[in-house]
Amino acid sequence: MVYLDLNEPIVNIVIRSLYVSGVASLLAFITAIVLCYYYSGRSRRSVDLIASIFEALVGVPTTIIGLLVYYLLYPNGPLGFMRLLYTPYAIIIGQFLVALPIAVVSLIRQFYNVRKSLRELILSLGLQSSRVEIILVLRELTPILASTYLLAFSRCIGELGVAMIAGGAIECYTSVLTTTIAVQTSMGNFEEALVLGLILISLTLLTAILIKSLSKILAGAFHYE
Repeated sequence: MVYLDLNEPIVNIVIRSLYVSGVASLLAFITAIVLCYYYSGRSRRSVDLIASIFEALVGVPTTIIGLLVYYLLYPNGPLGFMRLLYTPYAIIIGQFLVALPIAVVSLIRQFYNVRKSLRELILSLGLQSSRVEIILVLRELTPILASTYLLAFSRCIGELGVAMIAGGAIECYTSVLTTTIAVQTSMGNFEEALVLGLILISLTLLTAILIKSLSKILAGAFHYE
């Protein structure tokens, strides 16, 4: 176990960061797939409109999203009865909102183009099942799906605004790598902050290698079939 001059073992912070960002990015990824598949069956103008909306949302600062989540989960807010503020679940909700736009932007036009190109093939083969169409589309988009999830995960694990505002950076409970880096920097512990930053970068790189390798294996299996 690796220890720095912190009140909590660094391994706990790393595990919490991976859990929170992994769940948030996975939820955003799945939601983006559903939305993109649904809207990709519409006209090109509708697809471009939806893409433009989400492209604008990509640029929303994470602090604004953190404030939105804080307002929703505040005890007197609309969802205050759920008592999720300053919990890991609040961070997951916020990071989900952070990652969803970038996932949709990455996928929606790809879904439209692939479905359009496969439509004639599906009709010529007499395949009327929507399940078959979904499988074919996902098979064609396997590499892009992997890249999209990496974008979503990187966006989640590297963000600070939501984790700080909605999570509160509570030691041994909601502190993640980015909030711990911010706290250590504010305290003048630059060496600890630098080590944490290197750990964060290493985790992102290792996740990218893992996801890319998995996508190649899946693509190869689909191609073999």
